[in-house]
Amino acid sequence: MDFKRKRIRVLVDAWSMIAQGKVKTREEVIELLKKLYEENGVEPLRGASKPADLYEKDLMSLYIIGKWGLGLDKDLPLEVFERIFTVESKYEKAVEVLIKYEDPHEVRDKVTRILSQLDGPIMARILRFAFTLHYYGFLDRRDFEKALRNAYKAFPELEDTIRRFAKFYIAYRIGEELAKGSVKNKLELDVLRNTVALEVGIPKAVPKLGYIIDVAKVFFTLPKKILQLKDKKS
Repeated sequence: MDFKRKRIRVLVDAWSMIAQGKVKTREEVIELLKKLYEENGVEPLRGASKPADLYEKDLMSLYIIGKWGLGLDKDLPLEVFERIFTVESKYEKAVEVLIKYEDPHEVRDKVTRILSQLDGPIMARILRFAFTLHYYGFLDRRDFEKALRNAYKAFPELEDTIRRFAKFYIAYRIGEELAKGSVKNKLELDVLRNTVALEVGIPKAVPKLGYIIDVAKVFFTLPKKILQLKDKKS
């Protein structure tokens, strides 16, 4: 099952209805996304849990596919983007800073100028925007991981939030390998999760086995032998 292809289909269909003027407000688009995802038997991007605002958060995916994938920011009136995506462009600008600059003081200054009320939930959304770019092929792994590390260095008071997101991302990366069948047993999986965590470079971000599998199932079809490992201690 190609989850990514199904998600892209949902987002393209949503843009078709937006372009036709069938949905106009942010709230209407959120409801449309929920309907389309359910009809296509797939969920928006998420971690192991399913938050109540999942579809509102997935407006990032819609924004990215519309602008980065379809180039609709050049074809549709600017007002359409401004009416629906009230904050997504700010997350986009913050991600650009996290990738471009490395000095923690400079990163902090520039990001807080874009988003003055920066707290844990807002940082999580910034990182989600960066991950969504990566997931849909618009940001390579190196730049995403750079953004993650730069956020960690620039915002030490938000290290718990950033570490949680790092655990999610590491679980996703491991899920890619699990789906390929390149991990044969629990020992190999233990080695892989520690190796990937070292590469990502966020301290104390090694995810537990059960969490890895819960996240990976959202993105990939996993071999049965991997699913069976979840009940064992990690």
